[in-house]
Amino acid sequence: MPLHTIYRPENLEGLVGNESTVESLTSVLNREHDVPHSFLFTGPAGTGKTTCAHILKNELNCAKSDFYIYNTANTRGIDTIREIIDNSHFMPMAGDVKLIVLEECHGLTGPAQESLLVILEQPPEHVYFALCTTEPEKLKPTIKRRCHSYELKLFSLPQVKKFLKGILEKEEVKNFSEEAITKIADVCNGSPGKALNLLDTIIDIGDNDLALKTIEDATVSEANIAEIARILLSGRGQWKDIATKIKGLTGEAESLRYAFLGYFQAVLLNKGTSDIAEVLMIFCDPVMYSGKPGLTTEIFFAYKALLK
Repeated sequence: MPLHTIYRPENLEGLVGNESTVESLTSVLNREHDVPHSFLFTGPAGTGKTTCAHILKNELNCAKSDFYIYNTANTRGIDTIREIIDNSHFMPMAGDVKLIVLEECHGLTGPAQESLLVILEQPPEHVYFALCTTEPEKLKPTIKRRCHSYELKLFSLPQVKKFLKGILEKEEVKNFSEEAITKIADVCNGSPGKALNLLDTIIDIGDNDLALKTIEDATVSEANIAEIARILLSGRGQWKDIATKIKGLTGEAESLRYAFLGYFQAVLLNKGTSDIAEVLMIFCDPVMYSGKPGLTTEIFFAYKALLK
């Protein structure tokens, strides 16, 4: 099994980092009465939002058959919420409760969010919700007010290194390159999930140079995204140069779009100009169905919007 599956913590004691979230969740779940039925986990990708939902499953004594996960980036309409509401009326099959997890819940349409609000306000006693999102600002304020909210934060560089060394010790891997650990910590941008995936990619590679090369190859798309964004922001780049970089992008198109979205959001927060806001709006349109052609189109429109 992949490392992120093997070492997904089963309880709050095993959740490393984010001590304030652990402390707060522990306090809430230890209540004798009035345990909330709706939890909202926010934070950058790979910080443990879905892990918290799995821990919640165990803490609430929810059986596997009563644990439902919906990726609302793909099933984002009102029909999904209607299905959830219909399902919630039935009692759990095996455990004490049902837990419904909505990953990337910011992807829900406006009507779907309105429909979700109804059941969040008055959930059945046996139904709990865990909403996970990297973009909480896209959720209706009324939904956020109905949830107990927890923000998962990125790790510091020393925390990432300590985390990786702990995994290597558990795996009984000896003489693992300190240079490789540092390289992973440098490129994972504080995401323990990404760090673990990169470690899983190279853990069985004995050749240090090959391991470092593998890490570099795995992060080529991220470097290309940053380079494309820099060319776009210059307003003077040539489309043929951008097209060459686009050809080097690998991975799922929707994930790549999120990376562009995060990049330009940071620029907007720093500069606050209307042209950046326009570009940000361009990358707000999902490309889950159009794939890389759709993403290429969005990059082209951003290029035109920033052309000087």
